Amino acid sequence: MYDFTTPIDRTGTGSIKIDFAPEPVKGSGLVPLTIADQEFAVAPPIREAIKAAADRGIFGYTYADKAYRSAVNGWMMRRHNWDPSGFKLVTTTGVVPALSLAVAAFTEPGEGVVIQSPVYMQFAHAVRINGRRIVENPLKNVNGRYEMDYEDLDEKTRPDDVKLFLLCSPHNPVGRVWSREELTRLGEICIRNNVLIIADEIHNDLLMNGAQHTVFASIPGMAEHSVTCTAVSKTFNLAGLGCSNIFFADPSLSEKFKSLSDRFGSGLVPYFARAATIAAYEESAGWVDELNDAVYKNFLTLKAFIAKELPMLSVTELEGTYLAWVDMRALGLDNKALEKLTLDHGLALDEGYLFGENGSGFERWNLALPAAQLDKALSRLKAAVDSLKLSSFDA
Repeated sequence: MYDFTTPIDRTGTGSIKIDFAPEPVKGSGLVPLTIADQEFAVAPPIREAIKAAADRGIFGYTYADKAYRSAVNGWMMRRHNWDPSGFKLVTTTGVVPALSLAVAAFTEPGEGVVIQSPVYMQFAHAVRINGRRIVENPLKNVNGRYEMDYEDLDEKTRPDDVKLFLLCSPHNPVGRVWSREELTRLGEICIRNNVLIIADEIHNDLLMNGAQHTVFASIPGMAEHSVTCTAVSKTFNLAGLGCSNIFFADPSLSEKFKSLSDRFGSGLVPYFARAATIAAYEESAGWVDELNDAVYKNFLTLKAFIAKELPMLSVTELEGTYLAWVDMRALGLDNKALEKLTLDHGLALDEGYLFGENGSGFERWNLALPAAQLDKALSRLKAAVDSLKLSSFDA
């Protein structure tokens, strides 16, 4: 039994979420529900492994050695029924840098890269910063559940200058865990149109209510046409250690990627990340199970509160990630007004428009925090909505 209830004071640690929180929220007594790291202490085996590594007293250059690779492979086989031992592993300082490296390595300036909005804002950033062209294949919101638009995807990927598809699986921010059938259909379209798939699977262990993650490369015929991006950071709350694992079935793709990565010196494994990764994957499975239970209970609390207290709002069902997607369009506010409303009531959320135009009117909630803190946030949400005094909500 692990502790997912005790709040931890991160003030003064350089935390982006805490120390650089919006001014109206600083000192309000509530952590921001923004950046996707957790407000939970890491699993005890990870802390012990890092302490033991520190006690050695030398923090030199480190790489993905046999022990590291064995831990990574073992986790993927046990947790996801996928054996990556035959894949080339390239480590990077994070999945976000890996996405940018992939865009730069596998496309030319001006070529098209497909993203499925609303989607994690770093997808669009990786395309823009490399001088490539964003090709949007928007997800369809069907009665509050998001689905892929395959007809649009087929049309958008037919032009010869569209070369890459950035897949978010599980999806951030809408919380979908794509089925094997959905991923297969997507893959078939991309392969037919000669489009390489970069699968960001950083949330692959964060699964709710019986959902099952499918590693894209595990689908027959997909491995050679894709790159798989994983990390311990989201699952085990280790983003500050800066390490991710990128898998390639095609040696020519790994060579292109690693050549560019080596140019920037981003291929080493940070010393403490090595120790943490091994402990995470070999000793911390039970902690992940309890984490998922705690997050899902928080989601059910959020969902029940909105249904009872704020029925004009709605929340998308959460299948994966610890990020809830709340529809606040019924308030009739534009993006700036909605952001001001929540900040004025001491509630910092990730604004939906940051994930694409079709995210306008939504808010992303980080649910990886103690339940008591979520309860405080929900009270502030109700106070914010009540302050509008909209007569149409009185009924």
